[in-house]
Amino acid sequence: MDESDIGRELADAQADYIKVRGAVREAGDRRRKAVALARTKGWSKYKIGATLGVKGPTVDSIISAAERERDKQ
Repeated sequence: MDESDIGRELADAQADYIKVRGAVREAGDRRRKAVALARTKGWSKYKIGATLGVKGPTVDSIISAAERERDKQ
């Protein structure tokens, strides 16, 4: 591999990283919105956790994040 190949590899890796990071952020936003919707429809944190396949502390964290997001708007 020469210098230009390494430079392209670094640039491509960075572009992929940025795409993935954006996708992860969007997925997190979507999950928070879905959890907030479920809460407004009366779903318990236990039902949400079972549906998401996560434990209680994770649900609590998602609910807290959704509430913070709601309060910012």
